[in-house]
Amino acid sequence: MKGKAPAIVVITAAVAAGLAWPWFVATRSARATAVQTAPVNADYRLRDRRITFYEREVRRDPQDQIVLATLAGEHLQRFRETGDLADAMRARALGLRSLQIQRAGNVGAFNVLASADLAFHNFDEAQRAEEQAIEAFPFDDGARAQLASILMERGRYAQADRLLLHPRDVAPSITWLAVRARYNELAGNLSGARVELDRATARADQMLAISAYARSWFHMRSGQLAFEDGDGRAAEAQFVEALRIFPDSAAAHFGLAKLYRARGDWSHALLEATRSAQLYPLPATLAYQADAQRALGDERAAAQTDALIDAERRVFNAQGVNDREIALYYAQRRTHLDDALRMARADIAKRGDEIYADDAMAWILAAKGRWQEARTYSIRALRLGSQDPMLQYHAAVIAMHTGRTVR
Repeated sequence: MKGKAPAIVVITAAVAAGLAWPWFVATRSARATAVQTAPVNADYRLRDRRITFYEREVRRDPQDQIVLATLAGEHLQRFRETGDLADAMRARALGLRSLQIQRAGNVGAFNVLASADLAFHNFDEAQRAEEQAIEAFPFDDGARAQLASILMERGRYAQADRLLLHPRDVAPSITWLAVRARYNELAGNLSGARVELDRATARADQMLAISAYARSWFHMRSGQLAFEDGDGRAAEAQFVEALRIFPDSAAAHFGLAKLYRARGDWSHALLEATRSAQLYPLPATLAYQADAQRALGDERAAAQTDALIDAERRVFNAQGVNDREIALYYAQRRTHLDDALRMARADIAKRGDEIYADDAMAWILAAKGRWQEARTYSIRALRLGSQDPMLQYHAAVIAMHTGRTVR
């Protein structure tokens, strides 16, 4: 890993950013400037230099709220690209300094603050910051879309849906389309989600100024939706394109690992899971790595990977950090189930009635043999109609053990 933070910091940051759902796009400039595909803007190669430049400008004029907000945005972008949580912390501090100088109309600083707070799973603060961004500039569809995304993270789907029904802009931004696609995905409308994401991805490919990370993210998300829809060929093509645009996309490597695992191609699944883990050693990625190692008969390597996951759990516990991916892996392995249940409860306490929090609780209760309780949470996890194969599988197993059918 190129100059990255210690593993535990990277893991926490990447989980918080949500490799499947990060925050990034500058929506007001998100307009196609050409019909043909634009060359890739490899801005990540200049990130350190840009940060150095704006740091120098801040020292020259500490009261320039615009430069402070710009520097905050640069740190936030480096956090997304490298997973270093220290950058998210710096972004938040700089955003607060900018807002202390000027709050009125300072949408950029509010957006940075919301994204940084989300990185720490401070959902109340993130929502409050995004609401303040809307108050500062009521016509900013980007802030309204990001608020809808936060509401989805908290299980407040009806509110998110209402926000997303009527964009103020005649031509919704790619951020708006991406967030709307996410809602449709959660609600089981995969075909609608894919159409919206494909529109957004095509527009992102036409933009000269969009960052390589953001452009890659759209292809990665298109790949995720294609995989969920059973379209393996399209999914593979999108993941490969995401890596061509931004080679350090841990999420795209992880997407390929899931695809190859589904095909039973354990050698390639291990290769891609390992590449993803080398960038961001997320518990979910390490779990795929361990499963592939076992499938290939390398029990010693799998045990070492399990030990790393367990070490992360102990550090997380000491730091008060919660990770439901570790909880789900323990449920799968039928180990540390009391710890897993604690993590699941903490996740629900922070997020509320969010479907993936409900699913994690259901699966852990099932692992403990508490099938009727698991059934209650499983029903809640599917209440929107999600077609996510993991949620569907968990629900089917739980239904079978309770003499019911999945509805």
